Amino acid sequence: MKRPAGVTIIAVLTFFGAALLALGSIAFFFVAVMVMTGGDAGDPISVAIAGMGVAGGFSMLVLAGGAACLTIGVAQLSEWARIASIASIAVGIGCTIFSLFALKGYLVIPVLPSILCHLLVMATAVWMLAYLLLPRVRQVFGALTAEPAQ
Repeated sequence: MKRPAGVTIIAVLTFFGAALLALGSIAFFFVAVMVMTGGDAGDPISVAIAGMGVAGGFSMLVLAGGAACLTIGVAQLSEWARIASIASIAVGIGCTIFSLFALKGYLVIPVLPSILCHLLVMATAVWMLAYLLLPRVRQVFGALTAEPAQ
């Protein structure tokens, strides 16, 4: 079965998300190593920062692995990947809405770029969600899993 162009776009966007998560993980690990090897490595605050860096790095690494698995599943038109993508996109929309209001009073991030970035993420996520829920796209994913094994 031929993969629709929108599914390819979703797979590529998911891959880029996985790559960003992996790069973020490297940044967290880098900060943790910097703090652990610094002159004040024994201070309680340094230990706490190093712990948060390691925990954040592993968390982002797990999320990157999950996104990579979703990318492969969507590219192969697996039904489980479509369902998991729909669920993760819905959770992502909820988190984006929450962060828009949670970061409203945060003075380090300028308000207008923050709102524009959140709107861009929301528009992309809503498009991906709507596309994956289309009957013809659902049929493409379902057709592959309905074929008998040979």
